[in-house]
Amino acid sequence: MNERSNPAPDSKRQRASYSQIPEQSPLAPARRRTWLALAVAFVAGWAIMQIEILGGRVLAPFFGYSIYQWGALIGIVMAALAAGYALGGWVGDRPRARRFLIIALAVSAAYIALIPLIAEALLPAFRRLGPAWGAVVASIALLGAPSVLLATTSPIVIRLTASERIAGSAGRVYALSTVGSIAGTFFTAFLVIPEIGTRLGHYLCAGLVVVALVALLAEARQWRGVAAAAAGLALLYPWPPALPAHVLLRTESIHNIIEVQDHPNVRALYLNYTAGVQTLEVKGQVLTGEYFDLFLLGPHLSGGRKVLMLGAAGGVSMKQIAAVYPDSEITGVDLDPAVLGVARDYFGLKDHPRIRLVAEDARWFLTQSRERYDVIAIDLYVTGTIPFFTATTEFFALARSRLTENGVLLMNVLSRRRGEEHIAPFVRTLEAVFPSVYAASFGNYLLIATNRPTELATLKTRLEAEPGDPNLAHVLTRVRPTFRPAHAPAGTRPFSDDRNDVEFRSFRLLHGPD
Repeated sequence: MNERSNPAPDSKRQRASYSQIPEQSPLAPARRRTWLALAVAFVAGWAIMQIEILGGRVLAPFFGYSIYQWGALIGIVMAALAAGYALGGWVGDRPRARRFLIIALAVSAAYIALIPLIAEALLPAFRRLGPAWGAVVASIALLGAPSVLLATTSPIVIRLTASERIAGSAGRVYALSTVGSIAGTFFTAFLVIPEIGTRLGHYLCAGLVVVALVALLAEARQWRGVAAAAAGLALLYPWPPALPAHVLLRTESIHNIIEVQDHPNVRALYLNYTAGVQTLEVKGQVLTGEYFDLFLLGPHLSGGRKVLMLGAAGGVSMKQIAAVYPDSEITGVDLDPAVLGVARDYFGLKDHPRIRLVAEDARWFLTQSRERYDVIAIDLYVTGTIPFFTATTEFFALARSRLTENGVLLMNVLSRRRGEEHIAPFVRTLEAVFPSVYAASFGNYLLIATNRPTELATLKTRLEAEPGDPNLAHVLTRVRPTFRPAHAPAGTRPFSDDRNDVEFRSFRLLHGPD
């Protein structure tokens, strides 16, 4: 009886078996096609990270720059990656994997190009859901679909390039995809946002995906598809909208979307969104009738004239102080150099003899400075929220160390909600650092902390004095009825660097229900 052995297939025969699956692995036989597939994975990784970072700018006008916004963005993108990998693995083992990949790239490119328009249509409604869940729903709407589709690329490409060394193929694909993510991160953060802008940045990202799509179509000689992809990209070009007549400037910086509006009686600065004005100047007069006027109290209560303004923005409060107190010396600090440029060019601070502007983070400025100030005025808001590290016991202790003996700290707390319970944690945090804390209501809340223990009667005497300047007299008249000691209820926890909900609370103060 003759026995016939079954020889083990050699690697060449095994590779040939993969090449016989035209839809599943058309890229495997040729090294050129393998590199093309790897390049597609690189582009997909790049695009996912670019739309994630750009998503932070798109969401900012509605949800602020907060831990909730970034947590929502990162969490949704990670969930989309998981779903996309699972879907790609399922599709990759089926006959039409390559066709699915082409469709996924086409749909992703179109969606990415339209994200700014989708955001304008949907995000105002999503904001009503609040800073946390609103950001989650918005992230799903803007990033969910393209992130899932782009994530399918890696497992499909692994299948299309697989030889007998599947682990090696997977390692190369995911390595190239991760390198693409790294490149997309740096490109977006260091070039797109400061130099190109959010709207055009989405279009460039869509264009990159179209390039990968066209390369796949051209490799298969699908020229009609190439023409359709190019035509579609051209049709989606985001022509910049014409500025309204009252808008003097609309631009983007590393930190902000900046807009200056000019009306017959006022000029206004908006950062990131137009739901709340950042700086308001009334033409031909010193006072604005808004909370900006309250900072005139600082030099009056302290008796000193050296003022530090943390959160300079357009600088109207500093101009008011300079006008009412002719012997004052004012330093204005703002994180964004572009905002300070706007203050100089559009709000009259260029070469002002008694106002010095410094582009620096407020907390870092206090850390590095050794000067002492009679007044430290704090108006630090980023799209309706206070950066958490500028409202903690550690921050206020640092600020107190930069005050003179009779120094006064003033802090603006934006709020559309009335009731002491809403500002209690802010008050408690100041009480943990300063011996005396007061409050005044002037639309917003103004919190006043003194470096030395003070009595209400003493400060009331100062408030009731009749100053020579009519602008200051008007402010004192409006403040007197609401000036009071501020105390937080027992058990209220102060904000600390280690634990706080400053961003969430400040967002609710501004946007929450009355």
